[in-house]
Amino acid sequence: MRRSLFIFLVAALIAFGVFRWQRLNSQLHSEHRTAEKYTPAEGPKIDPKDVQVLAALDSEYTRLVDAVIPSVVSITTSRRVQIPGSAVIDPFEFFFRNHRPRSPQERVQTSLGSGVIVSKEGHILTNHHVIANMDKIEVQLTDGRVEPAQLIGTDEQTDIAVLKIEARNIEPLPLGDSDHVRVGQMVFAVGNPFGLQETVTQGIISAKGRRAMADSGVEFLQTDAAVNQGNSGGPLLNLRGEIIGINSAIFSNSEEGSWLGISFAIPANVARRALESVLKNGRIIRGYLGVTMVNLTPDIARELGLRDAGGAVVTEVLPGSPAEKAGLKPRDVIRRFNDRPVTDILSLRSRVAETELNAQVQIGVVRNGQEQSFTTEIVETPASLGPAKLPQTPKTPVATSNAFTGLEVGEIPGAVRDALPGDVKGVVVTQIQPDAPAAEKLRVGDVIEEINHRPVGSVAEYERLVQAVSQDERALLFICRGRTRSFVVAP
Repeated sequence: MRRSLFIFLVAALIAFGVFRWQRLNSQLHSEHRTAEKYTPAEGPKIDPKDVQVLAALDSEYTRLVDAVIPSVVSITTSRRVQIPGSAVIDPFEFFFRNHRPRSPQERVQTSLGSGVIVSKEGHILTNHHVIANMDKIEVQLTDGRVEPAQLIGTDEQTDIAVLKIEARNIEPLPLGDSDHVRVGQMVFAVGNPFGLQETVTQGIISAKGRRAMADSGVEFLQTDAAVNQGNSGGPLLNLRGEIIGINSAIFSNSEEGSWLGISFAIPANVARRALESVLKNGRIIRGYLGVTMVNLTPDIARELGLRDAGGAVVTEVLPGSPAEKAGLKPRDVIRRFNDRPVTDILSLRSRVAETELNAQVQIGVVRNGQEQSFTTEIVETPASLGPAKLPQTPKTPVATSNAFTGLEVGEIPGAVRDALPGDVKGVVVTQIQPDAPAAEKLRVGDVIEEINHRPVGSVAEYERLVQAVSQDERALLFICRGRTRSFVVAP
């Protein structure tokens, strides 16, 4: 024991001696050290007079940012969620395998987003997905004030929400005309990415009319301005400080959702109509034309005798609708809406949604190969509209051939007819063999109304038309599925 203590004391004395020697050596070196020579640059390499345009641009950038920053806000949302007992970690179970029952726990879930003030009364535009299903919404202004926000209205389809705060000395930003946005023009995005407030990024408009999500009816503006998590709901601005879009989504192939140079913004005109509708009516009111449609595919275009596949094919004109009053008919191919192109169903829906209620519009169609124009009115969508469910139908086997091999049809039962439009005539598909040529196009319950432009009035008429289809011929079918009519090319 004494020997161990002696060894410890010797080691301690040696360590202390080394420490003192190093400190003394450092002091001696510092007393004899000479200062390093330092010669700074004499001035900038570029004369400001030689870059006057860039200097002016730099000054204008900062003036623009200074003007718009106070109108952009950070949004913090929270909600209480119940964590199931099985998800609660019990450290005692890990070490001691204690299987005692665990009770649920309540947690507070928070998220961040951005918004922009658009009225002197304190109205704020943001995204629906920023505030959806949240219990508490708070808005932080650039001067540090935190205000509780009231949800005035929200719409999942357009991903627009309208909030309101009671605050003084706030400055709104104006909404610009997004129809006049040009590809290549310079834009700025302002928001709260990752909680970093007042973040400004700059880029250009990369494209217009983008479909960022398949289930969205909005044609987005695409930009390469950096947008990340937390930017949602913030403004996309032009050089005049006008809001031309509300940042909504990014393209990313990673789970973290990191920015890859492609971002999407809801056009300002869509946001403006949503805002005005919410403030006036307390909800989003959508325009209504009164047609059901299918996209004009190359196959359908060939069967209709058209050279290209741009547009939307009218499959049904609803009774009493603006479209019926204007004179539109099934098989009309809609290609223009108020001199704007219609490329497919979604673009037509966007045109209708962007139109003021009770406004007169021009519909350009191709009918029997001839271009025609019709004037109609956009009204509010009737609340009674909704899809009907199609009951199961009894099976009545009927022999078929060629493109219709493996397909069985029957007369339309009364129970099924009640779920269909009143003017439906044809035969109902009662069975489809898995390997049938038309198995990918038709379903049990579909009503075949026409084959190659010829009406199907009965099972006998169906059989006669089917026999006229050659072995390798493709047939254009006009069908009714539930309350939706469409064209199908079989097989």
